[in-house]
Amino acid sequence: MTPLRVPRFALLGILTLFACDANTPPPQSPRPPVAPVAAAAPAPLPASSPPPAPSPDEQAATRREADGWRKDHLLIDLHEHIDPTPEHIARAVRIQDAVGIGLAVELSGGVVTSPRDGRSGPSDFELTKAALDQLAPGRFVEYMNLDFTDWDRPDFAETARKQVEEGHRLGAAGLKQFKSLGLFLRDRNHKLIRVDDPKLDPVWTKCGELGMPVSIHVADPRAFWLPLTPSNERWEELKNHPSWWFGDPAIYPPREEILAALERVITRHPETTFVSVHFANNSEDLAWVDAQLDKHPNMMADLAARIPEIGRQDPDKVRRLFIKHQDRIFFATDFQVYDRMTLGSGGSGLPPTEEDAISFFEKHWRWLETRDKNFPHMTPIQGDWTISGIGLPASVLRKIYFENARKLLARSLPASMRGDGGP
Repeated sequence: MTPLRVPRFALLGILTLFACDANTPPPQSPRPPVAPVAAAAPAPLPASSPPPAPSPDEQAATRREADGWRKDHLLIDLHEHIDPTPEHIARAVRIQDAVGIGLAVELSGGVVTSPRDGRSGPSDFELTKAALDQLAPGRFVEYMNLDFTDWDRPDFAETARKQVEEGHRLGAAGLKQFKSLGLFLRDRNHKLIRVDDPKLDPVWTKCGELGMPVSIHVADPRAFWLPLTPSNERWEELKNHPSWWFGDPAIYPPREEILAALERVITRHPETTFVSVHFANNSEDLAWVDAQLDKHPNMMADLAARIPEIGRQDPDKVRRLFIKHQDRIFFATDFQVYDRMTLGSGGSGLPPTEEDAISFFEKHWRWLETRDKNFPHMTPIQGDWTISGIGLPASVLRKIYFENARKLLARSLPASMRGDGGP
């Protein structure tokens, strides 16, 4: 039997950067705006007095408790990309079962606009959602993606707002915006579309009104803007992904300019929850991340594909940051299952096995739950260095692993993941 191939969305300028019966769900009543997940963060600790490191016995007790959460499949991965075919969905769920992930957010849900290739029928988002709901019920929630094809039309702002309304009607849990915005998408005059373009304000406003969080990717590691030479610490990764190099100022804006544009958007839309992915899009600068989280209560951060960068920094400083902002950080991996799996990032070598995928997740547990020093990180192509664990308390881990995501996604969660009467 030929596997079902679900058409993928095609946004103008988007590259693949990391990577059945399609019944339309019934209309939903509008959700209230997502309340900021942060209620009351602990007071910051003086730099000279880091939180006491857990003893070996305390670490062991925390790991036992976290193992129990994994046994019960309580963990939520806020950042995955799964090709919605039967074989790829089955492989993703098999690995999630093995590591204790009970729910994953499919960020590549697709656009909600009608097909533009002459075919009739449901949108890409509807096809993706139908496949995941049918083949893995209760294991995924889906985010929609914005269609920029009609950007140059004078009514784009209004039609884009309607896309969000349609996504909400179809059951989208949120909106994912790829880094194509600000780096690749251009208007008919070949001018780059800015992250903070006012034409997108109705989109961000409507997401806030409907309680749909926005996961947004706008920038990458500093090395992606540095000279493309063997001395670049991400040389191997950039050789495998030349489209990820943004060091030509004639084509791409400075990294800091993109980050500043995102901050302007977050500031203009305080009622919208923005999950700034890849650890706030700036994982190499902990002081910047700390300041941004302090300044913007509607800004959150996920961990996807950035533990190698966070983990090589001073573990006491990282631990202090995570404890301070424990209500604002989400467990996330950027795990991808297509014809080839991607574990945070990848290259042209041998494709990862399912055993490699399990090890990938287990290194996340080791980094978050222990104080182990200088061990190999989970995505070797991202850089030749080691990481040191931060040994978070169980009370913080449970927030990062699942409680924060339960709050963020409360109206979209399957009943089994809502935590009613649970741990």
